[in-house]
Amino acid sequence: MAKKKQQKTQAKLNPIEYIKTKARTLPIYKCYINTDWQEKGLAHIIIARQHSNGKFTFGVYVVDTFCKGLDGTTARFNEGIEVLEDYIADYIPQKEEFLTLINIDYVLAHNIIYGAIAFAEEYGYKPQKNFEITQYILEEDTEDIELMEIEFGVDGKPMLIDRTNEEEEINDDLES
Repeated sequence: MAKKKQQKTQAKLNPIEYIKTKARTLPIYKCYINTDWQEKGLAHIIIARQHSNGKFTFGVYVVDTFCKGLDGTTARFNEGIEVLEDYIADYIPQKEEFLTLINIDYVLAHNIIYGAIAFAEEYGYKPQKNFEITQYILEEDTEDIELMEIEFGVDGKPMLIDRTNEEEEINDDLES
């Protein structure tokens, strides 16, 4: 009897599995943040990585630098440039009509996100649950990433601000 040829079939990864296993291998395209993040204590960060096919996978992070750390996060997978640009243009909540996003260096974005998470954890706050997925759009938090001095809290102490009327719902259920 002849042996059957074994065919390698490459299973397509679903978006969540792709993000968890491959997103960090994609080059960073751009990082964005709102210009007034330090004054308001609320950073809206978007980190986009580009696929070889020209599309983008990007993570969105709402970071309360005064107290709660990573308050909201979601991701979009394998989207065209139009979707990324539209998302950026439409992202800012209506109440923040004068808020603008600017390009920043990835190292700053990384330090804001992970620094705020560490600060918030000291006071019992955990990152929003979707971070289990969106953390893989970020580089791993190791000594390979330059550590920057960023002030969290107000005068080093947590200051909780009720933001329920100004927050945008971005915590899509990535697990469905």
